[in-house]
Amino acid sequence: MKNYLSLLSHGSKIAGAAVGGAVGSLTGPAGTVAGAAVGAAVGEACVVVLDDIAQRVLSPREQQRVAGVAALAIDSIREQLLWRPRRDDDFFEAEAGNPSPAEEVFEGVLLAAKQEHEQLKLPYLANFYSNLVFMPYIKKAEANFLLNIAEDLTYRQFCLLSLIDQIASFKTRDEPWSRDKPMHPESHETTLEAFYLYQKQLASSFSINEARGENVYQPGLVIPAFAIISGPGVKLAGLLGLHAIPKAELERLASVW
Repeated sequence: MKNYLSLLSHGSKIAGAAVGGAVGSLTGPAGTVAGAAVGAAVGEACVVVLDDIAQRVLSPREQQRVAGVAALAIDSIREQLLWRPRRDDDFFEAEAGNPSPAEEVFEGVLLAAKQEHEQLKLPYLANFYSNLVFMPYIKKAEANFLLNIAEDLTYRQFCLLSLIDQIASFKTRDEPWSRDKPMHPESHETTLEAFYLYQKQLASSFSINEARGENVYQPGLVIPAFAIISGPGVKLAGLLGLHAIPKAELERLASVW
C-alpha cells in the first residue's frame, strides 16, 4: 500500500466515512494517483505531504489525528469543488525546488493536528486548509500567521471567536463587572480567555462615543455585548469554519460570559 494511503487508513476514528472519500479523491483506476475528484494540483500537493509525514515516527494517536484531519480536509475540498471553483493563483506552484505554498500550509496544518490534544479542535483545523483552497485573497504568509494563532487558541476560544462574530444574535452581559451584582462562577475565566483574543487583535470593543472599535487593555473592561470581530478575526473564523459550532454551545457560553 502506498505511504499516503497507509497513513489515511488510520483516520477513521476521527474522520469516519470521510476517509473513504479522501482515498477515492486521491486515487484513480487501479490505484493510480489521479486526484480527479479534487484536481491534479490539489491531489499532488496532498499526496506529497502525506507521503512525507507517513515516513516520520508517529505514535498511534498522532497517526489518528494527522490522518483524520487530512481526510476531513481532502473530502471537504472534494465536496466544495462541486459548487465553487478553487483558487487559481500560484498557491499550488513550487519554485526553485521549494515546496509549493499549498504543500507548506498543508504540512503546517497536519503538524498542528499531530500536536493538538483538544480533539474538538481537529475538524476546524481541517476546515482551515480546505477553505484556504478556495480563498485566493489569503496568501501563504498570512495563512501561516493565522494558522500559528489557531494553534495557540483553545476550543473554547474558537467558540468565543464565533460568538463574537455573531454577538448580535445572543443575549450577553452589557455592563462591566460590579461588586454589587453576583457574577457567574465561570465569567472570570471565560473573560480571561476572551481577553486573549483582544490581545491577538482578533477582537475589539465597540465604542459608542467614537463609533468604532477600540483596544481593551484589561479583562475588567471586556464587555461581551460590545465585542466586535476584527478583520484578521473574520478571516480566521472563516478559514476555521467556526459558524459550524453548534448554537447550543454558543448560547451556553453567552450565558456565563
